[in-house]
Amino acid sequence: MKLMKRIWFRIGNHYRKKRDFEQALKYMRKGESAITSFNDKLHYAELLHNSGYSDEAVVYLGRVIETSGSHRAYERRAHILRELNREREAIEDLDEAIRLNADNYMNWYTRGIAHKDLNQYDEAIRDLKESIKREDDTTVISTYYELGMAYYESGNPAEAAHYFRLSIQKPERAIPMYYYMLSVSLDLMDHVQEAVGVLQEGIQLADRYEAEADGGYALFAGSTNYSYGAFQTFQRQAREAYSFRKPMADLYVQLGDLGQAEHYLSEAIERYPDTYELYLKRAEVLNRSGSKAAAKADLERAIEAEPDDYRAYFDLARIYREDAREEEAFGLISKLYARQPDSPLACYWMADCYYRLGRQEEALAINDKLLKLEHDDAPNYVQRADIYMEMNDLPSAEQALKEAAALQDGTEIRNKLSYVLYLQGRNEEALLELQEAVKQEEAFSEHPTYLAASGHIYKEMGMWDLAIDAYSQAIQAHPSNPRFYEFRAVCFVETGQLERGLADCAQGLNLNPGQGSLYSLRSGIYYSMGDYARAKEDTLQVLELSPGHPGAYFRLGQIHYKDQDEDAALAAFDEVLKVVPEHAESYLYKAHIYYGQFEHEDAVQAIVNWSLHLQKEMPAAEKIQAIEGLEGFEEGLLDKAVERLTGMYGHQLYLS
Repeated sequence: MKLMKRIWFRIGNHYRKKRDFEQALKYMRKGESAITSFNDKLHYAELLHNSGYSDEAVVYLGRVIETSGSHRAYERRAHILRELNREREAIEDLDEAIRLNADNYMNWYTRGIAHKDLNQYDEAIRDLKESIKREDDTTVISTYYELGMAYYESGNPAEAAHYFRLSIQKPERAIPMYYYMLSVSLDLMDHVQEAVGVLQEGIQLADRYEAEADGGYALFAGSTNYSYGAFQTFQRQAREAYSFRKPMADLYVQLGDLGQAEHYLSEAIERYPDTYELYLKRAEVLNRSGSKAAAKADLERAIEAEPDDYRAYFDLARIYREDAREEEAFGLISKLYARQPDSPLACYWMADCYYRLGRQEEALAINDKLLKLEHDDAPNYVQRADIYMEMNDLPSAEQALKEAAALQDGTEIRNKLSYVLYLQGRNEEALLELQEAVKQEEAFSEHPTYLAASGHIYKEMGMWDLAIDAYSQAIQAHPSNPRFYEFRAVCFVETGQLERGLADCAQGLNLNPGQGSLYSLRSGIYYSMGDYARAKEDTLQVLELSPGHPGAYFRLGQIHYKDQDEDAALAAFDEVLKVVPEHAESYLYKAHIYYGQFEHEDAVQAIVNWSLHLQKEMPAAEKIQAIEGLEGFEEGLLDKAVERLTGMYGHQLYLS
């Protein structure tokens, strides 16, 4: 019987050496009692562990320790305990192993790894360096790698990179993960180009592994002293990095080489065709490179593969929005919302779609639901404020922003609250909110948004010097923004500094020749200066940029009136009234022109129309007084206008 058990053991050992672990375990179990050699006992424990019987291996090694007291048995048991996530027990075994034999590097090495697993990085680094002191060239490479990992996980990529470099100094002893982790560390150090070169070597080696029938285990075993379990871990990590293709794509994105990024993502998809994460990433790269149709196809495939993952929906909706296709974005998000009606994210995006389409009541209803689902998230209240602002319900917008600030105070919220107060004419409070925004983030005081907002408030308060100073600082912070020059130009006009206003208009138009509001502002300055030719030139430019613009036609009418081109002036004012029938000033200009042409009947009607649209809420008696106070008309004509207006109001005059 004992002979047979020795035979079973020898057959099992034969299979173990051939790495046929299933057969090895089958026969070695039969011959377990015939295992007498200490080394064979360690091999058997390792076989149990690698075959999924780790707890049994721990118990078996306990018996070996009782009979041998060997530091190697403690180290082997600690190794298995660590892989069972029982690191503290492993460290106790390793403390004993080091007490028994402090000269053996493996005891220090394994304890260093156990400390690393517990995030005890100082202890891990200490033990791994002690291991290196005791190692020779045949074992030290993997310790360099593990020491690099300890530095990497502790947040020291520079030291990590140093040891990862040592791990690849002999390419014949390197494995793919060594190159990968060096590239990751170099990336963290902003050495992106070098990271690309290193990772290319890692990819080449990983591809060699993949081409082997055994997945590269023979190559791995010939390069390192790691166990088969470690090989499986490294292979899993390589798969999780998609054979290093996705990290390589990320590096090329940083370098701005979107073509190479797409190339590596496509290679990753060839290897992992069912991984929708890769389609999401490739869609991002394709969209950035301008290949929107291909990006859409990838996102649609990702949605098909994982219809409940919101990311592809949101990315595709963003592409639709970039092309101003809000209806299609709405349709897409509606599908997600139908699948996940109680998802806060789906509700947020659904409300946002309604908001962008101008369907504010529906947006508000979804936002109500969102707040019931997630009442403690500040962005939900900011969204509510945006909806109320579009509905012109500024007090409700103010309240929503105050609730947002109570949950998560921040610069953006305070700045928006300041704007809402500004729109309500509460300028002092708006200014105080801007100061609160600066308290949240001191650097905001130098941000163009803050400076321009301050300028707007000072302007509304008539504090022109402060407004000019704020806009000047905004220009200094962001000199390429034409709007800032326009804002400051308005202040110069209000303070009579017309030449400086012209200079700002010119600078703004140099930056953006298509900004019609600057032409409009400059035409007003020229008009004030009596330079009607240039005023007309700028006004025509406004009409070219914005055909039918009523303000431009009104200015054009004024210019023609000054130039005594009455027919052209009348035509311009008529264009204004086509768009804005209640524009009182256009009627008054027409009345003056008709009066000058002795078209008294038309002049009377124009005066009446002027009075009707002067102020909607003005009582009839005050409208009559306004007519009677007009200058430039003979008294009899004004009396006729009063008589006609009186006939229109009738008995209302007696009640006023």
